[in-house]
Amino acid sequence: MLINKSMYPVKAGYSAISTMQSQLGKLQTQLGSGEKAQTLAEMGFDRTVSLATRNRLTKLDSFAANIDTVNLRLNFLDQGFTSLAKLKSETRTSATPTSYGENNLTMVSLQKDSQNRLSQLLETLNLSVAGRYLMGGNQTDKAPVATYDQIMYGEGTAQGYLGVAEERRKADLGADSGDTLGNVGLPRSTTLGPWKNKLVISSAEFERFGYKIMSISGNSATTQTSGPTADPLAPTVQVTTQPADGDVVTFNMTRRDGTTQTFTAKAVAPPTVPNDSATPPEYSIGATLEDTAGNLEGLMGQKLGNLENFKIFTSSDADVKVISYSDGMESISVKFDKQPPDGEMLTIGIKNRDGVTEDFQFKAVTGTPDPLATNPREYQIGVNREETLKNLKGAIETSVGGLDAPLKLGRLTAGTVPAPNDTTVRLEEQTPPTIFGYKLASASTTSSKINVSAIAGNPANMSVQFMGNPRAGESVTINLKMPDGTSTPIVLQAVDREPVTGQFVIGATPEETTANFEAALKLKLDQTSKTDLVSASSYAAADDFFTTDGVARRVDLSGGNPETATVFAAPNTRETVKWYTGEVGTTGDNPRLSATAQVDDSTKVGYGVRANETGLRELVKTLAAMSSQEYDINDTTSKARFSAMVERQMATTSSATATNKGSIEQIGLELGVVRATTGGAAERNTAASGQLETLLSQVETVSMEETVMQLLALKTRLEASYQTTATVAGLSLVNYLK
Repeated sequence: MLINKSMYPVKAGYSAISTMQSQLGKLQTQLGSGEKAQTLAEMGFDRTVSLATRNRLTKLDSFAANIDTVNLRLNFLDQGFTSLAKLKSETRTSATPTSYGENNLTMVSLQKDSQNRLSQLLETLNLSVAGRYLMGGNQTDKAPVATYDQIMYGEGTAQGYLGVAEERRKADLGADSGDTLGNVGLPRSTTLGPWKNKLVISSAEFERFGYKIMSISGNSATTQTSGPTADPLAPTVQVTTQPADGDVVTFNMTRRDGTTQTFTAKAVAPPTVPNDSATPPEYSIGATLEDTAGNLEGLMGQKLGNLENFKIFTSSDADVKVISYSDGMESISVKFDKQPPDGEMLTIGIKNRDGVTEDFQFKAVTGTPDPLATNPREYQIGVNREETLKNLKGAIETSVGGLDAPLKLGRLTAGTVPAPNDTTVRLEEQTPPTIFGYKLASASTTSSKINVSAIAGNPANMSVQFMGNPRAGESVTINLKMPDGTSTPIVLQAVDREPVTGQFVIGATPEETTANFEAALKLKLDQTSKTDLVSASSYAAADDFFTTDGVARRVDLSGGNPETATVFAAPNTRETVKWYTGEVGTTGDNPRLSATAQVDDSTKVGYGVRANETGLRELVKTLAAMSSQEYDINDTTSKARFSAMVERQMATTSSATATNKGSIEQIGLELGVVRATTGGAAERNTAASGQLETLLSQVETVSMEETVMQLLALKTRLEASYQTTATVAGLSLVNYLK
């Protein structure tokens, strides 16, 4: 019997104790770190799950970082486009056509307001966050838009918008015409009075050429002069039915100084001699209505003095009244009470555009006037006052009508066709053809006596033929295409009274009417050129300067000056400031994709913005054009030009443009969609991260409570194993026999 052998497997007990010690150490480590394993090898099959889960969480963290960056930039873009939308709205409502404001304040302040808005707009387009510019597409390291001063005034030798616009304005208006006042029917004069012995000369249209009627003198026992004045002019008596013997008429009159006076007169029939000292004073009933009117007017002049001192006449008899001529402009008048004597002088003072007043003198002569005499210019004393006044009228129109009247016709020519077709006025585009100025579109008329025809071509032309005299109120309409692509109608109406701009007087013959139409057409074209065409040219220049790629189109000055230029210069041949230096992009591409970010596995958002997008560029162009126009209250074109500019401003900033591609509203909406997309992605990513964190916790971490329980149980087992092993280890035959 072997006594050194034991039935208890001591070595196995030692091995079990060693294993439990190892487990105890592992549980203690887990209790301290909270993790199941310290190395991937210890994780066993769970390591694949851990690695995959951590890789996924890393991607979600990168998505979250992208979303945070995008949201930061979107916050700034949102503020920027909120400001831009407000700026556009303010621009749209800042002014309306013909609303000049109290004391013209709205009109004169519009330029400065537009300059301030443009400066604010350009600063917004150069918005940056942490050194990254947000509106230059994929070019983020520099400002995409030049500064206000660079854009408007240029930099160094590079020209700015104002210089480009001035060249374009000159190119569109063209050179001055070689017309005189007489060519355009000026000065306008009218013969009045029962015996046609009153002449009224209006200053209408003088101001546009820089002239002003300052004075008239020459009063004598035979000649009366008055003016310049505007309301009313040359009062004259008119009798429509012969009064009966003894009829009394009463006039209630208001003087120019506001005081009132009453005048009563009594009609007497021949052979009774009227008594001008009777109460009321008497006047003779003449053989004709004109004679009766002249007798009453003579009595009123005798008793009241110069009738020019009165502005209102109210008659008690509808058949007897005092009428006056007034076109709203300052006028002067001449009245012959008797035939002027030989050598009598009349002087009219006219100030020119240089501020110098020139005296035009006219001398009455009994013989044939000297054709070489110019100042004084001679006129013949006729057989009666009517004929003498007619001769004076011709002398004044010849002398004053010789003053220069430079017209701006917008690169068109207008003139009456020579005989035998001298009842036709032809309007033509300039030869050689040019891309600047007006383009003829169409023509129409409401009169059966007028024939209009248009001939397409390069250059195009149209004709207006008078086959007879039209009736008052009938008109001719000529539609012109403007440099900015808009259209403007020119309407010329036939009238049988003194015309205003846009009207022509029906003459005694078709030839005379044709001449009046030509003069009215030239004046209307000149007015439209200095208002609508200048406005359209400003906007066209903005199109030239604020191009998509920033490279401006410039007028070709190889011919010497812009007034005669016909085409644009080749690109980049004339040094000009580039207003935009960011990413240009290609036709039809999506500017939003110029800056992108991945926000989840399947979603990439684009939040790029380019300052050259249509809506942003339109607002820049509008404010630049508006900033270029000054409205001086002393400039006769200011109000009409203001209205033309405002009409275009309202059109380019109207609420209807919100649906246009690339509009400020559309860009803001698209960025809003991006924000919503990133918000949705962030929510999904957060939910996924939570689930993955739970899974990773289950794989990599331990339950503290469970670990403690396992540790205590293992400790109890280990202590029991120690005790049992120690007891067994002490057993032997000797100890047993003891």
